[in-house]
Amino acid sequence: MLLETAPEPFSHSDYIFEPKVDGHRLLYSQQSGSVRLYTRHHNDCTSQYPELILPFESDIILDGEVACTDPATGLNDFEGVMSRFSTKQTSKIQLLTKTLPATFAIFDILQYKGRDLRKLTLMDRKAILHSLKLPSSSFGLVPYIESSGEALYNQIEVMGMEGTVGKLKDSQVCQQTVQSLVEDHKLVLR
Repeated sequence: MLLETAPEPFSHSDYIFEPKVDGHRLLYSQQSGSVRLYTRHHNDCTSQYPELILPFESDIILDGEVACTDPATGLNDFEGVMSRFSTKQTSKIQLLTKTLPATFAIFDILQYKGRDLRKLTLMDRKAILHSLKLPSSSFGLVPYIESSGEALYNQIEVMGMEGTVGKLKDSQVCQQTVQSLVEDHKLVLR
């Protein structure tokens, strides 16, 4: 689901709140051992991020943000990740994996071990997500807190980060969000 802007930070017991990662949306798909990476606009960007082509223990589809970190500030570098995304030449990509490595900040899981998880509540999906063994330090889970959106927003603002995202705890994944990607790229969601 795409983000909508709230008029101001809020707190509510029906929500979880996450820091907003300043990168670009990425779907990670591992099917029959083959890993492919897609943008939310259905572009295959597997070749741009070779450091993320690492297998999980089982077939999986993950939703998150690919990001790069500014070494001077330790904050997400949006221009850096856009540079990585637009680079097509293999030799330059290989150099950038060392000088501007990408990370994958995972905030949702859509499929695991052949099971479509989109109808589960967000909190049930988060529980599965937090049980995963990540393949390397290039992968991380976006942390969240329950109910306290204003407190998180204030901390994020002090740190100079992008913002926060509020999500309903009982929400399911919008079927349209990934359905055309599934059809276009033959991702298997059972």
